[in-house]
Amino acid sequence: QNSLDARAPGMQARVRVVFPRPGAMLASGRKDSYFAGLWPHLGADRSGLAGLPTPDRPLDFVLFEDFGTRGLQGPPEQSEDEEIDAGRSRNDYYYFWRNVGRSRKSASELGRWGLGKTVFPAASRLNAFFAVTVRRDDGRRLLMGQAVLKIHKLDGARYYPYGYFGRFEDDFALPVEDAGLVDGFCSDFCITRRAEPGLSVVIPHPEPDLAPQQVLPSVVRHYFVPILAGD
Repeated sequence: QNSLDARAPGMQARVRVVFPRPGAMLASGRKDSYFAGLWPHLGADRSGLAGLPTPDRPLDFVLFEDFGTRGLQGPPEQSEDEEIDAGRSRNDYYYFWRNVGRSRKSASELGRWGLGKTVFPAASRLNAFFAVTVRRDDGRRLLMGQAVLKIHKLDGARYYPYGYFGRFEDDFALPVEDAGLVDGFCSDFCITRRAEPGLSVVIPHPEPDLAPQQVLPSVVRHYFVPILAGD
């Protein structure tokens, strides 16, 4: 749905879904740079998670990539609704990463409730996901991650539900743009995107029923019309 809404004019949206081989799963040393700071929060009292995988378990994941789309455009530093100018183009980046339960999509688009993106953390046993986007308008390649827990306490401190992977200015998360770090992430998670505009989403430790034999019939059942139409 989001890929169809984000199609570039005159382009066909292509979606790539990857279930990695066991040998492609990340071992402890490689995954620590992405998850070391998250594990204490996942195991915190009242985090809202149950049945967590152990931290030393190899990291399985599912990857979704779309091509022929515009990517997440708009200034990544926008933090509040009040900064939106109705006369400017909408900020896809803000609405994907910062906003919850709302969207600026129009009535002619498929997704308007801001709920499609909640599928990504809901599909993860960690309630987490990462995304790399390349933007069609300026070519910037941006990496961020997010975990969605409940309000919880850790070492006596109270934490809000949303935690981010990125580079921080004070407490505000901004995307990683360092080419070496983004290249390493893409290699670790089988991402084929280089300079092609679009979005690549990684779901770590997916729920067991997120498997090829369930996904393929669902794609055919729900999207056979745009597939047959060539969209």
